[in-house]
Amino acid sequence: DAPEDLVRYGKDIEKAVLARGLRYHLEDRVLVHGNKTVVFR
Repeated sequence: DAPEDLVRYGKDIEKAVLARGLRYHLEDRVLVHGNKTVVFR
């Protein structure tokens, strides 16, 4: 793959992960306990 393709793949993955994290947070599936974060799937 060309460097430009890898950058595009990375951006696509970053968008998907951010959207999932935001959804989990809004659904109260993320719990911070001390210095650890627990995510309920």
